[in-house]
Parts: sequence; structure tokens; C-alpha cells
Amino acid sequence: MEDVRVAPDVRLLPHRRLRLIVFVGCVLIFGAWAQFYFPNLQVKRNPTSEPDLSAAKEKAEPLLQALEKYRADNGLYPATLDQLRPSYVSSTWGPHSYRYSARYNDWVFKSDECVEREKSLRGWILKEANEYHNEVTEFKLECVTGYRYYQLQSRNFPLDPQLRYIDRWAYYDSSNRQWSLGWCSHPRSRGAAVGVNGVCRWAEHGVPDPW
Repeated sequence: MEDVRVAPDVRLLPHRRLRLIVFVGCVLIFGAWAQFYFPNLQVKRNPTSEPDLSAAKEKAEPLLQALEKYRADNGLYPATLDQLRPSYVSSTWGPHSYRYSARYNDWVFKSDECVEREKSLRGWILKEANEYHNEVTEFKLECVTGYRYYQLQSRNFPLDPQLRYIDRWAYYDSSNRQWSLGWCSHPRSRGAAVGVNGVCRWAEHGVPDPW
């Protein structure tokens, strides 16, 4: 008589499937947490971070004073640092050693038409980085009259061999008038960059230097 065997049912039972989903979810959450936690710990414990932050804060003080004077005179912070020259900073002083920006909800627009136009700059943008950068710059010149609050980001601190894959900088938020450390970890493979307080930037990404 022919030997007939029935293949075992390999489908997971509902409770086992739920356990697998929970396990995979925990692994993913831990991985995301570790990508942030360990670089952040390295940055905070690095002995050069605090001196570099202090130096950046001291260097930025004339610029912060100029921005506050501009706001006192005009009711808003400027849309670009070029608006500070020559009345608020010397034409020979280089405020562009810091990246000046603001969150979208702190932009003040010149017209309702600009409000509608601004919506096209958000969401999923299928454009080259240079093209999008130029479009935003043109929009700000034509439509943004100033900022309610702003953020200031210094150039990257000198590279520390102990933090080979991490860029660091100083970050200032005028809404709470606080300085903090910003950092961005270089992906060692084709992974996503991880960072906090500011904008990650590398020459190989093809993004123009914002200074």
C-alpha cells in the first residue's frame, strides 16, 4: 500500500502570530532608540563638546544682539541675515558663519497669495536638492517679510577622532533663548542619517553650503 503523508500545517496560531509581531516591533523600537541614544551619549561625554559650544556661543553674541535690535525696530526678526547689513552689523562682518532659519509656522507672509504658494514647498518634493534650495530662497525673498522666532546653527565643530562618524554644532532657539548641542551621525552604510537640533549636511550629498 502506498505511504501517504500529510504535510504539517505550518501556519502560526493567532497568539503565536501576535507574539511574533510584538517581538519584531520591540526589536525595531530598540534599534531606533539605540541609533539615537548611544551617539547622543558620546557627544555629551566628549570632553571637547562643552568648550566648542562655549566658543560658538561667544562668537554668535554680536549676531544675537543685532537680531534683537532689528526685532525691536521692526517687530519681527529678518527673513535673511543680509537684511542686517549695514544698519545692524558691519558690512565686513560675516554673519553667514551661522545658518539662520525658522520653522514654517514662524514665517510671516506678505500676502494671502504667498500663503497659498508656500504650501507647494511642503510635503513630498520630487526635485533635486539644488533646485529645491533655490526655489525656497526665491520664495523667501518674494513672500516672507520676517520671522516670529528663529534658529541659529553654527558651523560644525572641529572633527574629533573619538567621534569619527559624528558631526557636532551649536544650536540656538530664540523661542526659549536656549543654546544646545546639535549632532548628526554619518551612516556607515546606506542607512538613514540620525541627528538632533539642526540640519545634517555633507558635501557628498550635493546640498549647497548654506553659509
